[in-house]
Amino acid sequence: MNIKTGYFKLFMALALILVLSILTPLKLITAEPGKSIAINLASYPLGFDPQTVLYDSEKILLNNLHEGLVVWDQGVLSPGMAAKWIVSADGKTYTFHLKDSYWSNGDQVTAFDFELSWKRILASEYVSSSRFLLDVIKNAYSYRVGNLKNTDEIGVKALDKQVLQVVLEKPCSYFLNLLTFPAFLPVHSKYIKEKDQNYAPGFCSNGPFQIGEWEPRNHAVLVVNQFYQGERGNIKEIKVTFLPPNTGVTIYTAGMIDLLEEPPFSMFGQYGSDLVQASTMGTGFIYLNTRRPPLNNMVFRKALSLAINRDLLVARTLGYRGIPATGLIPPGIADSKSGTDFRQTGGALLDPADGEKCLEQLYTAGYPNEDGYPEIDILVVDSVVPLEMTKILAEMWEINLGLKVKIEAVSYDQFLELASTGRFYTARQGWTGDYPDPMTFLNLFHSQAAENFCSYKDPEYDYWLSVAQERMDTISRYRIYHLLEEKLISDLPIIPLYFNVKPYLVSQRLKGLTYSPQGFPLFRKARKVD
Repeated sequence: MNIKTGYFKLFMALALILVLSILTPLKLITAEPGKSIAINLASYPLGFDPQTVLYDSEKILLNNLHEGLVVWDQGVLSPGMAAKWIVSADGKTYTFHLKDSYWSNGDQVTAFDFELSWKRILASEYVSSSRFLLDVIKNAYSYRVGNLKNTDEIGVKALDKQVLQVVLEKPCSYFLNLLTFPAFLPVHSKYIKEKDQNYAPGFCSNGPFQIGEWEPRNHAVLVVNQFYQGERGNIKEIKVTFLPPNTGVTIYTAGMIDLLEEPPFSMFGQYGSDLVQASTMGTGFIYLNTRRPPLNNMVFRKALSLAINRDLLVARTLGYRGIPATGLIPPGIADSKSGTDFRQTGGALLDPADGEKCLEQLYTAGYPNEDGYPEIDILVVDSVVPLEMTKILAEMWEINLGLKVKIEAVSYDQFLELASTGRFYTARQGWTGDYPDPMTFLNLFHSQAAENFCSYKDPEYDYWLSVAQERMDTISRYRIYHLLEEKLISDLPIIPLYFNVKPYLVSQRLKGLTYSPQGFPLFRKARKVD
């Protein structure tokens, strides 16, 4: 072969590669052979639609199938489908510039997909918390309540295929964190327009994995989405079973699976080194009705808190599914600097149980002897764990303070009715954050908040909360967050009890596994080692 012929063949080969790369999206090519892993989830999923997901199994799969504009990566907010974003000077307009990215069927992910996906939530008759989270967007609330009919007036608009513009009602300092909520994940616009099940959410995905096999109530297989171009490890296939945890134990101990969701407590002694307690942004607490004596006395509320042994409470009711609370904001939410944790920075704000101090506080509150002690009711949802926890709380208050405690166990609907109308003394409840920002908890105690069952009213708290909502400077905003949490713990309209965590057993062979803010495992960067 002469030199001219060789150059010509090389030129033709390069030209062919160039043509193919123009006509089709570039597939991910990795030099390292992929590995297969197996996991067991504690319940079977009913669907993969970001708008309707309910169960943890659905959310775990969805978080590995779809990717939003931004991703939460070990406490750091990073670009997802968005290559970059620009925020206007007034903090009300976000302009997202999308990466060149593709759905698992090879179609390009566009700004129109995001626009239609978000507006679809507002137009749906399905009631979910995601509809309320969209209220920060201009005219979203007006459309949701029926005061506006034209979706074009909602502040979400694709300027072209690669640019999405979002206009807010007012500056929202935590808006980017809000986008980590599953409802903000995109759905292929063909599914929205045509209801074609070939493009159903999950089955046509834009994240690192796609569904390869799906047998309802039996098993699923996730395989690599060849069109996903983000960073990832060496996992090429995830075999998923949906067996009860007690059954999953057998296959985990046999080394047949690499991750077991919700393992039985009995396993932790033998497999303690494999235990992972992922933060879920959840805090359990007791509402104290500050409008009713003696709970309107802050010193009396302090006595109640000091009488609670949180370590014992968690050990006897939650086991490895909880850790004793040290404040209101749980671990897993970043602080003002990347790589820092809000709870770690804020430290322990709650005093530990102290038998002498709790009695001293009770006497100071005006109850020097048992003759004048009031009877305290605890309102609780009639369910196994909440009821057992409430019984232990009542026992602690009776033993350490000498109080007479009555437990009122009701249905969830009755609980909401009684709590929202102030017909209770104390109420055992909790909150799981919707997005990884302290505002998801601090907002609960604004004087006008629907969830403010304790009737906490403090003009100073309301003022600084509104300042933090619009303060775009991260350092000063988080300084306000810490001060607001300290004020809540000082005033004690609620008594934090525990932080929810989600336990998994994870094989030592599986490395680099990360977790979503809600405690769901993310396999994008995971690696299996021999």
